[in-house]
Amino acid sequence: MRAIPVLVAVLLVSVAVGGALSVPDGGEPRVTAAGGPSTPAPIGPAAAHGSTSATTVAAINGSAPIRVLSLEGNGSVASGIDVVSVDAGTATSFGANASAARIETIALRERITNASTSDERQIRILDGLNEVDKDVITLHSRHREAIAAYHAGEISAKEFLVELAQMRASAAVLEERVLMLERLAEETEDFTLDDSRVYPVVYDLRTFDGPVRSRAAAALDGEPGASTRVYVATTESGIVLSTVADGQFVREAFRGDLRERDGTGIDEETAQNVTARSYPEVWAATGGSVAGQGSGGTFLFDLAYPNGTLTAFVGGGTERVFMEHQRVDLDAVSAGEATTRTLDLTLTVNRTFPGGPLRVAVTDPRTGDPVDAVVKIGREGGESVDVGTTGDDGTLWTVSPRGGFVVTVVEVGSTEVSTVSVTPTDPVTVEEALGAAGERDSSNASG
Repeated sequence: MRAIPVLVAVLLVSVAVGGALSVPDGGEPRVTAAGGPSTPAPIGPAAAHGSTSATTVAAINGSAPIRVLSLEGNGSVASGIDVVSVDAGTATSFGANASAARIETIALRERITNASTSDERQIRILDGLNEVDKDVITLHSRHREAIAAYHAGEISAKEFLVELAQMRASAAVLEERVLMLERLAEETEDFTLDDSRVYPVVYDLRTFDGPVRSRAAAALDGEPGASTRVYVATTESGIVLSTVADGQFVREAFRGDLRERDGTGIDEETAQNVTARSYPEVWAATGGSVAGQGSGGTFLFDLAYPNGTLTAFVGGGTERVFMEHQRVDLDAVSAGEATTRTLDLTLTVNRTFPGGPLRVAVTDPRTGDPVDAVVKIGREGGESVDVGTTGDDGTLWTVSPRGGFVVTVVEVGSTEVSTVSVTPTDPVTVEEALGAAGERDSSNASG
């Protein structure tokens, strides 16, 4: 089936997200844990002067939670945070690989257009499509191997992000090639490619893309201002990536265990129902007016609202959301309740879930004025690394590490300091929504 045009629904909602913290350049040790984060010990006797309260989760209209596709319950989680910035060697490699792949596409087009008969042209088109199929299989194998390597501690967070960015570039070239073959088929006498042969490949290739991977690729390629700190977490078959960039919290998640690439197809109505049950608060705000696009075993839905976007990928076979992309404007993020401590400075950290948007605010305890301070983050009893400065408004946004951590701030040009110990909150998840929906269905059936 041909791609269904997306009806972008404008949700008349506002979004508030619980604050979250980020770990400094290379400052977060690798964490692998099957359970939840441990509670850090207090920082000396003065810790009693601080206060810790529950956090506010991401919300629509300040109350309904924004849900995330989570790795929780999917096995042990390995996580870390790294800075992705321009890398001349990687950028050169990107360029060389992309050029080689496009040259291959051009050569294939020439072979097809130079065919002496219609039959020979058809054969060359089908051969080209078969080669793409093989390349897609290779990409999926490479993807699984990269996840396993990071999870096992064999590669760093940055190396993992570089590999994901390279696969993203390869997938884009292959999608371009598939669509070229479709156009050439349409121009061939008595020959067309069935949509069911073309579009499942196209939507499969789009699962190698994502807003954080895109940002990482731009940074590695030297795009001005694209350097970014990225939270990375994996299970044996899942990925979560998040960052704060260009005034937004950006997150993507992939669950390989919730996808069956060789499973049965899924129709749009079923995929709509899955999306509605997975994100009930957002879906209700659309009035059920969001159409999907996809083919075969993958459908995706773009939910747009004034302060952000959500894209959900639904797979056949499992009939579950297996991938999501989220963007939320920081201007719409609610600070929520916080962990606050006053020493020389008053430091307020709005807690969030691991990888969530972390807000750090520093003020002068005597005047209440914002303070420009250097922010450092590290593990309890370990080394802290600079994350950035709070600037004139005394506020810094970043992404939260997994597990307990310590935030330290030092006023720029001074020795005045404050510290606070923070434990991330639990995310509000898609899985919880599905469980609640299942309970309601059972109740209605029994009634």
